[in-house]
Formats: sequence, structure tokens, C-alpha cells
Amino acid sequence: MKIDAHFHVAGNGTDLSNVDKDIYFKADDNNHWFTRILYNMLEEDLENQGADFNRDGKISTKEYFELIYKIFTSSEEIDGIVLLALDAVYSPESGVVDEIKTDLYITNKFLHNKITELNGRLQKESDPRKRNKKFFFGASVNPNRGDWESELDYVLSETNAVLIKWIPSTQHINVTDEKHKEFYNILSSNNMPLLCHVGPEYTFPEGIRRKDLDDFRHLEKPLEHGVTVIAAHCATPVFPLIDKNEVKEFYAFMEKANKDGNVRLWADTSALSLSTRIFLIPEIVKTFPSDWLIHGSDFPIPVDGWPHLPWVTHDMAPEEYIQIIKTKNPLDRDVKIKKAHGFSNAILENAEKVLRLPAK
Repeated sequence: MKIDAHFHVAGNGTDLSNVDKDIYFKADDNNHWFTRILYNMLEEDLENQGADFNRDGKISTKEYFELIYKIFTSSEEIDGIVLLALDAVYSPESGVVDEIKTDLYITNKFLHNKITELNGRLQKESDPRKRNKKFFFGASVNPNRGDWESELDYVLSETNAVLIKWIPSTQHINVTDEKHKEFYNILSSNNMPLLCHVGPEYTFPEGIRRKDLDDFRHLEKPLEHGVTVIAAHCATPVFPLIDKNEVKEFYAFMEKANKDGNVRLWADTSALSLSTRIFLIPEIVKTFPSDWLIHGSDFPIPVDGWPHLPWVTHDMAPEEYIQIIKTKNPLDRDVKIKKAHGFSNAILENAEKVLRLPAK
């Protein structure tokens, strides 16, 4: 199965007491000038894709999921996508949710129920190609929350979660903190992989403010406890003039983690199609073995085809460029861009080797 293992969901709920029934998104009380610009750009891009179905000038949670369903079912390249939850920010001392610093909150209960609904809808499709597709649940449990044990138990015993998702800076998670040892041990004993953001994070205000928490070297701690880890974005910089390029250092870190031939540290290719990362693609393709990589789109981060110019960006051929420009589906466009740059087809199926997939 060709799986997109890094796919975000979004919504417009603003009531923190209603988070199990709607996605909570409220950044106005904690915003950063850069994220204000970014959110406007993302909303405009979603509108251009037709997300504002009722044309009221707003994209509701329901409309966003309708767009996801439309894009996924029309994709010719992707058979499964992992939709990612995102737990709130909690005080490491009290375990209580920090409402001000929580800008996006997607609870496990909400997303699990939504995915169950979406998969039920797929099964009613008359087209067998759509019926064979599947949404997967990517859970998120912040180890700082006071009730993390019961929340993690819910995820492990009552859902078909295929991974746990963290953005350390955004969620204020110190990955190296020894108090998370029990959390890691539970993940390891249940074969639950950890998809962890590493490298610069510009999507959330706290990601910009707490970038020290997103160092890929911190992954050594969960690896020590036997957790299988997926490092997002291959630890690549977003803006080359601002962010340090540590691709070589990250490769050395991966090589050490996987030295016995058993791949315990993976990396995903999410958001590598960004125009600011194009110059890094040849290095990544040449450096990282394909059997260490997992495909991800990072949707709704825009996937632009036009910057991947033939004879300029890696070994892009004119015919490939034309096909990319003609491809309207963003998931398919992302796959075609990566194939044209030399990524192996194998990365599309590697997720099956890593995710905690439900029994067929």
C-alpha cells in the first residue's frame, strides 16, 4: 500500500470545552507575525483548492474534511493517508493545559471518530479503487499532561492508532527528560512508533519560540528505550539563509542508530517539495538509503510544481516537469515531484514496515 504518513488536519473551532467534537484553533492570543502571514497564505491556498464549499469566506472543520476526502479519493498515487492528531500544550510542572499557548488542539477522540466515519464512507463508494483506500489514525499524547497514562491507554487499547505524533517545540515537550522513560517503555512494548518533528518549525508560534526543543539529537533518548522513531522532514532547514543545514550531521546520527542493520530511526520526506528546500533534494537522495525513508506530504503545506525547473533542479526532465505542472491533485503532484528528483518508489510503501497497522 502506498501511504502518505504525514498529513495534517485543521478546523476552526474556538471552544476549548468542545474539543472532542471539533478541532480547536485559536492563535490570536499567542500569534507571531510570521505565523499570521503563513495562516493567511494557507487559507488562501485551501480556498483555491475549493475548500470553501459554501462560499461564506470561511473554511470550517467540516469543509476541510470534505476537501481531504475529495483529494484523497481522486488521488492516483496514494492508497492510504495517516491523519495526525495534535495534543495540547501542558505545564510540565502541573500537567494542566496551557490554553494561551495551545494554538491547535486535535484530540484523539475527535480524530479517531472522524476517521471511523470517513472509512465507513469509503466502504460505501461504488468505485472499487476508492473502497480499497484507507484513512489511518495518527494519535498524539503529550507526556506532560497529568493524565497521560490513561490517554495513552485509550489510544493503545481502544483505537487503531498507527503512530504517536509530537512537535516538541509546539507542545513544549523536552524529549530528553528522564521522566518520560515510562512513556517510552510503553511505546516500545506496544510497537508504537513515534513520529517526531525535528528541525525548524515555522507553522506554530511556539515552534518559533521554542526551537531548541526540536533538535534531532534529542531522539537518542526514545531510541535508547527501544522506541522506533520517524524523524520528520529529514531534519532539513526551511530557510537556507536563516536555518543551519545539518543534513550531513543528521545522516551520521541515523547511521549510528541503524548500524546493526535493524532500522530503528526512519526519516520522512514531508514538505521536501517546498521551493526553499529544492537545493537540498540531490543531497538527500544521494545520502539517505531509500530503505530509511518514508513518504509524507505535510498537507496542507502547499505543493508547488513550477519551481522544480528542468535542467536546473537536480535531474528534472522537461517531460516530467510538464506532467507535474498538469497534475492538479496535490498528493499526486508531490509524489511526481519526488519521483522526478530521484526518490525511489520504495519510500511510498516503507510505511507498512513501520506503522502499527491494524490486522487485515
